[in-house]
Amino acid sequence: MGSMMRLCFLLYCLFSSSVSSVRKLYDIDDLKNITYAKSAPRHGLQLLFWFSQKVLNVDQNNILIIDSNFDPHRGDFGFHRYLNKEGILPSLRSWQSYYSVGNLKSPGAKALPAYVRRYYRNTNVPQRNMDRLIVSVDPNRPKRILGVFITSHNLHKNDYNPSDTYEIDYSLILQIGDPHNCTLDQNINYGTYTILRNTQDNEYDRCSQFLTEAGYSSTDCTHSHFSRKKRSPYLKCNTYEGIKLEIKATPQGYSKLTWEIPAEMIDNSKHVHIDICQNTYSSDTNEVHTQVTKQINIYESSGALDTSVPLNVGLQPRLRLYPSLFDFHFTNPYIWYGPEFDGSNGVIPTTIKGFDASLQLYAADGKACARLYIKKTFSNWKDVLDHSWIGFYKSSQDKNDDYSTYQYADRFPKTENYITHNYDIYQYDSSLAIAPGMQIRFLLDKKYNKVLAQTTPWEGVEVVTISPSDCSTPNLGLQPERLSNRPEFFYGPELDNAGLQLYTEDGKACARLYIKKVFTDWKNTFYYSWVGFYTTSQNKNDDYYTYQYVVKFEKIGYGNENYDIYQYKSKLDIAPGVQIRLMIDKSSDKASVQTEPWKSDS
Repeated sequence: MGSMMRLCFLLYCLFSSSVSSVRKLYDIDDLKNITYAKSAPRHGLQLLFWFSQKVLNVDQNNILIIDSNFDPHRGDFGFHRYLNKEGILPSLRSWQSYYSVGNLKSPGAKALPAYVRRYYRNTNVPQRNMDRLIVSVDPNRPKRILGVFITSHNLHKNDYNPSDTYEIDYSLILQIGDPHNCTLDQNINYGTYTILRNTQDNEYDRCSQFLTEAGYSSTDCTHSHFSRKKRSPYLKCNTYEGIKLEIKATPQGYSKLTWEIPAEMIDNSKHVHIDICQNTYSSDTNEVHTQVTKQINIYESSGALDTSVPLNVGLQPRLRLYPSLFDFHFTNPYIWYGPEFDGSNGVIPTTIKGFDASLQLYAADGKACARLYIKKTFSNWKDVLDHSWIGFYKSSQDKNDDYSTYQYADRFPKTENYITHNYDIYQYDSSLAIAPGMQIRFLLDKKYNKVLAQTTPWEGVEVVTISPSDCSTPNLGLQPERLSNRPEFFYGPELDNAGLQLYTEDGKACARLYIKKVFTDWKNTFYYSWVGFYTTSQNKNDDYYTYQYVVKFEKIGYGNENYDIYQYKSKLDIAPGVQIRLMIDKSSDKASVQTEPWKSDS
């Protein structure tokens, strides 16, 4: 029995050693020195580049802070739970989870950028869908990424290859990602401001540059030119560079086709066509269950053309080149498949602040539609949000009362077309044509000043609200007290109208309110609102140590051009776990916003 126990212990140690021996990569040079996903049609490095664009910050514990709207539980970008049954990754604590992304068969993967999916659409070799990116998260704080890994499937098997698995250090994520080039007024000690996300073209070019730096090659993927004898529209491995096909929206809700094709391809072809196909579902082969709805003759190497095809999920442009009249009459050579339109223009849902819910704008039959994701644990949402409504706006510059149409949230019909384990989904189709600049907003009640969510304008530039601590080179001036991570914002419109922040001064827990100057009637709105101070985040809302009404907060003199700042100093000693919460009225039913618990090294 003793020898058996010793054998089991040795096997356990061996297993533990193998699990913990995942090599960590710290910089681009480390990427160059491994063979992982180095040639087309592999997409692992593209996944890593894309994910690095979603990281906004690294906190004091070297934890990655992800895009504020990201939620792997919702299935964003095709994320799904990974159980680590093979044991290739380190064991997690009981409350932590792994989530995997990169399976390009997944419907959610349509939201991934075209540079991630390009070879999957244009090859039929097994390597085109073998790579994955895996993150570890705390389900209660999914926007904080505990670890990042890249790995790949063993060919023709459903398990991962331990020798092709690597952990990615946060320093490499930051090196790949786009640093925040922030500027802040020298006279402003506190405040928030915005940065603009990269445009799609800029991100595409930067990804190409990153792939080159990492030693990626598209020429290693062997392919043969289409021929008369090849009846299948597929090439074994098509890696033609310089081709861009994309579906966008016209002001009338129809499909706008844009293209870039190398001039030599145009010159060497007798006929050039682009078909817009309607894929009824995402298939491996891109060949079946599609219907050609428009054929367009192409004479220029680049251009844009408005069509009469209503904008819909699954639309896909396909390029056909005919080198001779014979090929034109007797072959059907699709040479390049553009990305499938995912319905939401590649934009994930926007979090509805203060609630376990999110909002998404999408297109169906050329019309602007709204989708609500309601977490299944939020079972009484129709009672809580019975006066909430979604407004449709032709421009993000429109005032809240200048909507084109609206619908109450509790009147959205439930849909079964999109299944997630954690969310129920409700949809509403408006009669408005989807068009560039369109936006939808979630308003809490019949007033117009409580916008809890607003989507990125359709085909617009994404604007991210950040605090000075998020910048790579912040210039904050003198700070007489220590702040927690960042203000927690709740009401909008525009960006956010108010925020709550925990800080310490003279060893006491203090609260700061950021009130946007356009929010002129905030004292009426928050007349009964109060901030509670809690010794731990586990305390119930009515188990506060002390409190103060927000209208009694003292205004301070160093606000900025956008925000007035009010603060209150409590008698509670600051300590790890201390938290403040804002209650909208005299009840303690639900906190409108709450800060992260104080950390000893905050």
